[in-house]
Amino acid sequence: GGAVIATGGGDAKVKLWSPASGFCFVTFSEHTAAVVDLAFVPHGRALVSASLDGTVRAFDMLRFRNFQTLVTPSPAQLGCVAV
Repeated sequence: GGAVIATGGGDAKVKLWSPASGFCFVTFSEHTAAVVDLAFVPHGRALVSASLDGTVRAFDMLRFRNFQTLVTPSPAQLGCVAV
């Protein structure tokens, strides 16, 4: 089916993986520090990430692009995200 696994790590990258093939098919490199949490939005058309760079980013799961970035008003390392 349409299952996708998402990972984020110390390399500041968000990666999308196909469970069927076992391969990474998309890498998002917009974060500048470790990605510490990920959440798929309920409808499944977007993935949200939180990073130690102080941003929350939303990625379009159809066009595979970062379509929104939220930035903390003062420097902060984010540790989690929920949708």
